[in-house]
Amino acid sequence: MRRKGYTVLSGIMVVLALFFVSFPINVFASESSGGQAEYYMSYKKYKAAVDPEGTKTITYNEITDQISNLLEEGMRRYTGGAEKDGEDGYYKPFSNAYGFWYETSGFEKTVMGYISGSRVTEVELQFSTMRKSVSNEESAESVRSEVDTLVSMLREDADRLDELFGYSGSVSGSGGLAWATFGAVFSIIVREGLEAILIVGAMIAYLIKTKNRRGTLYVYAGAVLALAASVVMAIILYSFASNAGNSIPQEIVEGVTALLAVAVLIYVSNWMISKAEADNWTKYLTDKVSDSAGKGKMLALGFTSFLAVFREGAEVILFCQQYFTRADSMENGFLAVFGGIFGGLAAVALIFVLIRVFGIKIPLKPFFMATSILMAIMSIAFLGSGMWELFMDGGLADSIGGWVQQLAVTIPWLSWMSGNETLAFFGIYPTWITLIPQLILLVITVITFIIAMKKKPAATKAEEKKAEEK
Repeated sequence: MRRKGYTVLSGIMVVLALFFVSFPINVFASESSGGQAEYYMSYKKYKAAVDPEGTKTITYNEITDQISNLLEEGMRRYTGGAEKDGEDGYYKPFSNAYGFWYETSGFEKTVMGYISGSRVTEVELQFSTMRKSVSNEESAESVRSEVDTLVSMLREDADRLDELFGYSGSVSGSGGLAWATFGAVFSIIVREGLEAILIVGAMIAYLIKTKNRRGTLYVYAGAVLALAASVVMAIILYSFASNAGNSIPQEIVEGVTALLAVAVLIYVSNWMISKAEADNWTKYLTDKVSDSAGKGKMLALGFTSFLAVFREGAEVILFCQQYFTRADSMENGFLAVFGGIFGGLAAVALIFVLIRVFGIKIPLKPFFMATSILMAIMSIAFLGSGMWELFMDGGLADSIGGWVQQLAVTIPWLSWMSGNETLAFFGIYPTWITLIPQLILLVITVITFIIAMKKKPAATKAEEKKAEEK
């Protein structure tokens, strides 16, 4: 009897042992060491693991879950005494959460299209603030607070997007989604095309008004070449991002292009304002248009047109690609995407015609002045957006670190600016990394304009004196 009891007890012990051995395998199989939920360093690796066939719908809440897991791994390393740099360093998870997840998963572009561009700015600034707190080795409580704030923002956006796409079970209707897609694509085309068309339209009107229609060929050629280059660059960037698992190269290209455009716009703006007097322009046409100097100015206009269009072209193509991938899953999806594209292009074309028609009707001197001021404003806008693309989106602030990274976070008393769409359009963000260069350029521009205005009366008097002597 006693032996039988031992046998039963032994059997129970074996069963319990097997249970506890298998329990961690079954329950914690999806967890990494240290009791942390399984994390993936990039969206590419996650997608390869859970959707190798490319048939599964990955919701935005699932993306948020994975970003949260990665940030938790960063916290585990941060509080566990890991080194800062390296594959096993504590900084890598915090850094990858943006470039290898928020951007490459399409989360950023979808928020920009279906919610707002200013919301993307807010989230990106929170990513930057979180990384700064980690880089400064602030307390675990402080870093935790920034992580929680970021995840809360991502969760809020994920809930809105999943509801819109019907992933949450609360479907607003496929017709509503199609209209939302149309509106998103339309707004992207208009928003991204507006900067370019303001510059191109103003230059075309400028050349027609001054009876130099041959110069418009340079501007049109620059725009057409930029469209072709945009397609090529979009293919290159998409291929590179797909292989590398992040989209940082796109931000670098956009940032460098924007800063190059700043230099050309300043040159063109100063050239235009120097011709603001009708007599000056007449003399310029007589003396310069036919020679190499005049051709150089026309080439500068063509290059300006190229940069303005190219800066936006590749980004628009990559944005629209996100919507084409989801068009299959909605009723009238492709109709909504193409409708948004052609509707946006029609709106941009209308703006171009209005600038050209009304620009030509404005008296010569005010038109020259207004055009040169527009170029100056756009150069300041491009400078801000270029610095943002390079240092914030492109990750240069994190790579350089130190005081540069300190300048790339939200200025507390200017935090309200991060939610303003108009300010974002003009490249104005609540960070010193963007505002300081813009303020310097603004001062230089104002001084240049003042000097140019003071030179004109003196030049006019000199011409009058020569006429009297003759």
